[in-house]
Amino acid sequence: MTKTVMLIEDELFVALDVQDVVEEAGFAVEGPYVSVAEALEAVASHLPGCAILDVRLTDGEVFPAADVLRDAGVPIIFHSGHADATSLRDRYPQAVVCSKPCSPSALRAAVENVFAN
Repeated sequence: MTKTVMLIEDELFVALDVQDVVEEAGFAVEGPYVSVAEALEAVASHLPGCAILDVRLTDGEVFPAADVLRDAGVPIIFHSGHADATSLRDRYPQAVVCSKPCSPSALRAAVENVFAN
């Protein structure tokens, strides 16, 4: 499994913070992708080791990209303040949900756990 994390996030400062957390944990970041269209294009070209997804993006909700990632077996970490955690867990039972605001240490632990398994 590649040690690359796909970042799908439309808020620049949040994306920069998440990127710092992931890179400090020793993983590469691809993105951020700010729209569903960009995310789907990136996923079509190659699959990452895992993906961190915000739910609301510039062109809608991330679920089309999340479905493709899930179906390809890519571990998903939802990092969002706009989604119901229970609904996300029902739809994506293998996903990790880190509701915003999420501490950097919790997000880092989620990424490290994905790559440890």
